[in-house]
Amino acid sequence: MNKKLVGSAVVGAAILAIVVAQFWRGEEAPAAAPPPPAPTTTTLPYQATLEAYNFPDVAGGRGWSIQIPVPSGWSVTHENDRASYRSGHLLLETDKVPISQEDALSGLQAIAAKAHQDGSVVKPVQAGDFGDAAEWDYTYLRDGRDPERVAIIGLGAGDSLVTIRYEAPPAEFDPNRGVLDAAMKVSAPG
Repeated sequence: MNKKLVGSAVVGAAILAIVVAQFWRGEEAPAAAPPPPAPTTTTLPYQATLEAYNFPDVAGGRGWSIQIPVPSGWSVTHENDRASYRSGHLLLETDKVPISQEDALSGLQAIAAKAHQDGSVVKPVQAGDFGDAAEWDYTYLRDGRDPERVAIIGLGAGDSLVTIRYEAPPAEFDPNRGVLDAAMKVSAPG
């Protein structure tokens, strides 16, 4: 008889004997390892790309731009000057709007006054190497029922206000605030 065949039969019989013995004694097979935890909505730090708002040459100069780090790999839509980045319930949005005020603080205060958000606060803030910046924080009810917390950073750029909007449900706002903190590392090469 072939030695390989005999060896295989002996090994197979030994495995069968072990399985039958466990079954006969009522022992259960060891439980499978639990599945790995599901990834969170946002894994920080994330890879960032730059959303740029360009400004034309000023008085014969070479012009300049505001560059905002935004997350790569998030769903993105562009509409005119607005760029929206989404991941689950998180939203990071950049935009450029005209203003008639002299600085970012008064420009953002004017926008906040028109929005009539009770309990909102507008204050000066540092945003990367950008000196003229303000932050507006408030909470509103989305669709009249679901609370959303919002922080908007306004960057003064002549007759424009470049905004960075971070929005999330209150429970997800602070744990994922790093998304806004990364976006606030604004650069304005000129």
